[in-house]
Amino acid sequence: LDDIPIAGGPTGIKIRSAQDKDAEIRSWAKENAPDLKISFGQGSIGKGGGVKISESTQELMVAALVLNKVKSGNIDEVSAIKMIEEAKTKFNNIEGASGRPDLIDQFTGNFNDLATAISSSNAILKVVSNPVKAYWTGKGWGPDIKKYNPPVGGVRDYNSSDIVVKGGDGIFYGFSLKKKSKSKDVDPTLINKPITGNVGILKDILGANEVASIEKSKELFFDYVIYKHTKKSVKGMDVKEKNKIISTISQKQMGVYLKDRKNTFFRRVDQVLSKNAEDFVKAFIELLFRTKMKNIEDGGEFKFYLLTGIGRFIGGIVEVEKAENKDVPQTIEALTKIFNSKLTMTKTPGKLNAWEKGSNAAKVFFSIFSDTARIIDLEIRYKGSYTANPQFQAVATADFKAIFK
Repeated sequence: LDDIPIAGGPTGIKIRSAQDKDAEIRSWAKENAPDLKISFGQGSIGKGGGVKISESTQELMVAALVLNKVKSGNIDEVSAIKMIEEAKTKFNNIEGASGRPDLIDQFTGNFNDLATAISSSNAILKVVSNPVKAYWTGKGWGPDIKKYNPPVGGVRDYNSSDIVVKGGDGIFYGFSLKKKSKSKDVDPTLINKPITGNVGILKDILGANEVASIEKSKELFFDYVIYKHTKKSVKGMDVKEKNKIISTISQKQMGVYLKDRKNTFFRRVDQVLSKNAEDFVKAFIELLFRTKMKNIEDGGEFKFYLLTGIGRFIGGIVEVEKAENKDVPQTIEALTKIFNSKLTMTKTPGKLNAWEKGSNAAKVFFSIFSDTARIIDLEIRYKGSYTANPQFQAVATADFKAIFK
């Protein structure tokens, strides 16, 4: 049991692997440390305890495997531990990794991320057979690659590459990375961006006046929430004081307020997007799939890919599936078919928006249709702090994926 990775926190320990030794471990603990609370898995330890596995860990793991030129199918736990230790030796060779030195520890025993990282590495090495350098962009774009992430409209980091690999041919290859456990699983969220605010995606699509009307409705709605919650007038309150009150409202109670029929904020979002559906749909799809990356690629020095690694750790085996990898020409070809169809956007069939009677979710639902095919499902919802801006979340449907085949 000496080499089994664990994570510790104030509420106990979590065994990162070795589920097959569950009984042996629990027996040892009962005899030697009867008060020790043990669980198994990759996540954090207890509520608020332990270290949550960062999304960035898998990105860095992919880069490390690529530098090690890892091509692999399914492997057992012993081989997985060896592969992770070898990947760690490349961590400091990844430009940008020094911005998160803590993440190397999250490689240990992280077999689920390893599975998707192997899948991604297999796909990348088909594109870049001789990788000579890797860059992680999570903490910024270094001097070698900065010019490949120019401002496009008002979108920060329009080039959404999580890692960039330089090939022996001198070309830089950027990969926007996503992951899922099985090929049949629902695709990962295509976008997680605020709808308004400094980095909101609506201002460049709908214009300042429409966004201002949404912001005003948001302000009025939260004034109503504060009054209803505290029975105090908001007159004379500054933004800091309002945000302090909002931050004390529980998630459950805020869900109740968001589902109130007086939620004029979400209603306004619905009205504005419905009114501007035609302009919004095309611009939103172009943003989702970064079609303007073609302009960056035209210089011949950079190529961009949307890559989903697929794999999982189950029954002591790291299972690896073939990744889904799309380049810009493939994406533009598919989107041309979509843009040549009749594009519409309506409320998602069978869903109830937050303010509608009987709603169970504090969200606004839309679906984008190409002719009669539902291709993208959209949700507008809060994720995390209610003092921030709600986010767009978009998922491609099976009908959309069929267009790429």
